[in-house]
This record gives sequence, structure tokens and C-alpha cells, in this order.
Amino acid sequence: MQDIVNIRILGQEYKVKAGGDENRIQSLSRYINEKVLDVQHSGNAISTMELVVIVMLSMADDVLNVKTELKTYKETIADRIDQIISYLDEGTK
Repeated sequence: MQDIVNIRILGQEYKVKAGGDENRIQSLSRYINEKVLDVQHSGNAISTMELVVIVMLSMADDVLNVKTELKTYKETIADRIDQIISYLDEGTK
């Protein structure tokens, strides 16, 4: 059975199935509300729909930045592993 968690976004209350991880759902809700407040304080959105679109674009930008960082990190680790393997191969000859 999935727990129902009450969250509030843009002043509206929602009931969300937590799947056993209420803390995660609450954390996501806080993140969304922080993004909403950031956009509201910047004054870039006029309507609720514009606010939602700008917040979604901001969150998408966050995701793409993290994906890029992760890809760079994976490539760096792969290069270092290749260097270590080459070093070990040379040492066993």
C-alpha cells in the first residue's frame, strides 16, 4: 500500500502517492517551491502559467547541467582507469 502525502505547491494542496518515501516527496515539493519563489522574486512571470513554464525551464536547465557534469565525470574516470590499466600492463612486462 502506498502512503498518501499532502504537499503544497503554488498555494495549492495536492495528495501524492509516496511509494513509501514521504521524505523524498516532501523534499521534491520544497525544491519546486524554492524554484517558484526564485522566479516570483525575479519578476519574470506574470501569470501562473508563465510562472510554471519558467520554473520548468529552470528545472530542465538544472537537469541538463547535472547530466553534462555526470558525463564529464564518467569520461574522466574512464580515462583514469585506462591510464591505470596501461600502467599496470607496462609494469607486468
